[in-house]
Amino acid sequence: MPVYRALTFPVESQDFRVKWLLEEFRRLVNESIRIALRDDIRSRARLVRVAYGDLSNRHVVHKKYIPSAFEVALGVLKAHRRRLKKGKSSSVPFVRRPMLKAENQSYPLDRVTGRLRIPVRGNEGVLLDLPLSEMHRSVLADPLWSLGSLTVVPGKVIVTVRREAPKAYEPQGAIALDTNEDSMDGVVVSRERMNLVTVSFDRVRQIQGIHFSAGREGGSITEYVRGSIPFRKDSYRSPRNVGWLSSLRASPSLSRAATPVE
Repeated sequence: MPVYRALTFPVESQDFRVKWLLEEFRRLVNESIRIALRDDIRSRARLVRVAYGDLSNRHVVHKKYIPSAFEVALGVLKAHRRRLKKGKSSSVPFVRRPMLKAENQSYPLDRVTGRLRIPVRGNEGVLLDLPLSEMHRSVLADPLWSLGSLTVVPGKVIVTVRREAPKAYEPQGAIALDTNEDSMDGVVVSRERMNLVTVSFDRVRQIQGIHFSAGREGGSITEYVRGSIPFRKDSYRSPRNVGWLSSLRASPSLSRAATPVE
C-alpha cells in the first residue's frame, strides 16, 4: 500500500503567465462541472470522450491539463451529489479560487536544486525556484519517494510524493516472563513449538538478607560473613540465628558471591 506526503513550498511568482494559467485552469474545471451535470457524467473516461475535443479547441493550454481539470471537476461533483443523496441542500458547485493541478508526467522538477518548470502552452513554460528546507531535501534525495501530482495556488506550490509502505514487522515468536524473587519463569512460543524456561536466582533472598543485616550493624557484607561484626545479644544470640550464621560461614560459594567487586 503506498504512503503519500505533501511537500509545501511558499512561492510568489510575478510572472503574468502563471496568473493566467491558474485562471484558465479554473475556467476549465467550471466548464467541466457544467458538462458533467448536464450529461450526468460520473467517470473521467466518459468526460474525456464528451468534452475533451471542444475544451481543447477553446482553451489554449498544455493539453495534459485538461484531463486533470476533469478529475478536479468530478471530485467537486462527487461531494455535491453526496450531499443531495443525504437530503441536504446543495447549489451547483463551482471553483472560485485560481488553481492548477498537474500529473507527474506534466512537469519536470530538479530534485537537487528545486528548479520547477511549469508548462503553459506548447513549448512555453515558466521556471520557479522552490525553497528547499532540510526536510524537503531529505525526501527528494530519497529515490524511494516518487513524484506525484503538482498543485499550484496563489503563493503556494504543493508537490505530492509517494512510496511503498515498509513491510509490517512479522515476529518469529513471543516470550512471556514472570519475575519472582527466587527465579524468572517464562514461556517461549514460536511457530513450531512452545518451551517453558526457568532461570534460577539461587540464594538471592539470602544474600539480600545479609545486606540488610550488615547495614544495620554498620559493616560490609564481607565483614558480616567473616564474623568480624560482633553479635548483639538482642538480635543474634538465638539458636536459630547462630545456626543460620554458622551454615552461612561454611558456604564458600555464598561467600564468594557476597564478596564485592573492586
